[in-house]
Amino acid sequence: MSEQMRKAVGLLLEAGFQMETDAFKALVEIGQEDQMNSLVEEVLKVAGAMEPRPISISKDLVLKAAEQLDLTKAPVVETGLGRGRRFAEDVEPRLEIVSDPTGKLGTTGAFDDFLKYFRNRFEKMSAFFRQRMDTRSAGTIADALSGGANGRARFICMVVDKREKGGRIFLTVDDYDDEATVLVGDQNPTLYQTARRIVRDQVVFLATKKSSGSLLIAEDIVLPEIPDRKPSRSPEEVYAVLISDTHIGSKVFLEDAFRRVLGWLKGDVGDVNQREVADRVKYVLICGDLVDGIGVYPRQEVDLAVQDIYEQYRLAAKFVSEIPEHMEVVLIPGNHDAVRQALPQPSISKDFAGPVYDARRIVSLGDPAEVRLHGVHFLLYHGTSLMDIVSSVPGLDYQQPVEIMEYQLRMRHLAPEYGKLTPIGPEAEDFLVVDRVPDVFQSGHIHVSGWGAYRGTTIVNSGAWQGQTDYQKRMGLEPKPGLLPIVNLKTLEVLPINFLSG
Repeated sequence: MSEQMRKAVGLLLEAGFQMETDAFKALVEIGQEDQMNSLVEEVLKVAGAMEPRPISISKDLVLKAAEQLDLTKAPVVETGLGRGRRFAEDVEPRLEIVSDPTGKLGTTGAFDDFLKYFRNRFEKMSAFFRQRMDTRSAGTIADALSGGANGRARFICMVVDKREKGGRIFLTVDDYDDEATVLVGDQNPTLYQTARRIVRDQVVFLATKKSSGSLLIAEDIVLPEIPDRKPSRSPEEVYAVLISDTHIGSKVFLEDAFRRVLGWLKGDVGDVNQREVADRVKYVLICGDLVDGIGVYPRQEVDLAVQDIYEQYRLAAKFVSEIPEHMEVVLIPGNHDAVRQALPQPSISKDFAGPVYDARRIVSLGDPAEVRLHGVHFLLYHGTSLMDIVSSVPGLDYQQPVEIMEYQLRMRHLAPEYGKLTPIGPEAEDFLVVDRVPDVFQSGHIHVSGWGAYRGTTIVNSGAWQGQTDYQKRMGLEPKPGLLPIVNLKTLEVLPINFLSG
């Protein structure tokens, strides 16, 4: 390295930037001795004007600065010669599709479809209670109503209505044969708070005492819950990268940050430890909203850099093609993708996403979907209903995504309340019931990263790669993008890397 180049790199480091490998090669190739100072000054100027401020100098940033100075000599292209094989290249993929709604959807929206849908939900969730020691001896609402005053009963039911008034909650419940009203008073604070967090259409187990009339008094409420269990783990130390909500085509798509993610996956970005993790990445999971879509919310066109949905997917294909070929990519849709809006959603059609599927090998599934990666069971759900849950359940906040997702696991349902903002198709089977307990539960949608664990299940919200839109500003939504969660499949530890500055 020449003295001039050493000084140039020193200036960039002193300014608080990291230097990516490709960027360094571009500087060497473009910047002649008498041009180096002006090129570095222009690089700093371009980087300083970017919002948000990048944490590292990329090849694209150097090329942009060179273009500003009309330094047109092309840089040497990275060939990969001399680089050893990466760990994950020699690991055979172990990817199994457990559940996918694609090809199984066909509701007509007829009245009978709604009856079949809710009955299927009730039967599926009743089975959870009948498998448990503490709730398997359930009777019926008819048993509860036929008892005398102070008679006690235990039954499984669906909450069809809920009213709160003066420290009392009235639940209207149904078991498809009978209906009853159940009172929950605030004398038992724990029971009362449990009732406050129950939403309509949720299936629960109740222990009640009969009043002198037909009113039932709740003595206990049991939620479906997932069991506390020891999760499965991979015998090999390989990693899964969890991505969602790239919103390619948006004016505030964080392209530079996402390019750094791709550079990291290729082994060109990051410190020594981060590159060692990248060498062990075997799976990349994209959990919906690959593109920003068209007409998803009022006046969305104001927020779009790319106004054509086909062009959005063509642009997305260019990014997806940069994911190293030895990594397995799983893609599910979100509410911004070109697919039906009602849950469950089928996989994104080739009519729209054909360029993405042509760009590389991709496992394209519907929403929600389940896969096993190296023996670790993943539940993938874009998360469209998360905001509905926040609006209905006291104490939840979209800035705390792990708590919302924990609620879904406790209720054993991804969208428990029907008829809110989240459209749900009345299919013959309710695909939104959490039938199998996942080892890892991934969502996105609310653009806030978070991770934690509940009863052996690792919970990850994979955040976003889109800045705040005008629509989000009007709605008072504050995203926290640019944080990439990586799951170690051997330990289920979540290793985040921040690809945005500070």
